Amino acid sequence: MSEWIVVPCLLRLRDEFDRLAPHRRKGAEGTIGDADHEPTSDHTPDEDSAFLRHKDPDDVNEVHALDIDQDLRLPGLSMEAVVQFLLGRCRSGAEQRLRYVIFNRRIWEASNDWRRSDYHGDNPHTDHAHFSASYKTGHEASTASWHLEDIPVALTDDDKKWLSAEIAKQVRGCVNDIWEHNIGRATGGADLSAMGALVTANVRAGALTNRQIPDLAESVGRVSTSVAQLKTALAAVPQ
Repeated sequence: MSEWIVVPCLLRLRDEFDRLAPHRRKGAEGTIGDADHEPTSDHTPDEDSAFLRHKDPDDVNEVHALDIDQDLRLPGLSMEAVVQFLLGRCRSGAEQRLRYVIFNRRIWEASNDWRRSDYHGDNPHTDHAHFSASYKTGHEASTASWHLEDIPVALTDDDKKWLSAEIAKQVRGCVNDIWEHNIGRATGGADLSAMGALVTANVRAGALTNRQIPDLAESVGRVSTSVAQLKTALAAVPQ
């Protein structure tokens, strides 16, 4: 077999899997096919196959397939979720570098508008997902992002504890800032009696004689808005 390379777009996809799930299992991972693969398989270097060498205009000996082990070893994320994410991008037209995907006895092909079909090959692809790349020069050579970092990952219990602690820390920081800079600055003391003195001064004057009360109300409003936004973002994350 002559020298060969993996098309750059699939190398970029593998790199993104490495970043997304650095501890993933790699027992079923691979690019170049073994002797059991048919010469029509995208795991075969194209210039070594009479069936494949006409598929692209170059004479570079390229492998157009990538297998990734299904065990990502990342809590809250499955290979099924990754496959469906990529298929969504393919269906929308945002991603055009794949020709077909095989996973868990199913196949999705660009030529079939990315509709799901049952896969009846000898290998059911239950332990890995197979990604076949386009033979179009611009697509196979593209190292643009596959955007795997955009896949929503379900929160673990540790994630939830961390988020709760961060929310509490941010709220405490905002409250302390309000207390010290809005009330303490005006009265010389950041305590309840200082707040009482400030309110009393305004009541006796019959009007708001300074900006502290309005500023306090505005700051409290900002804290409430921030907490509401955090809760909304948290609720949107898969549990």
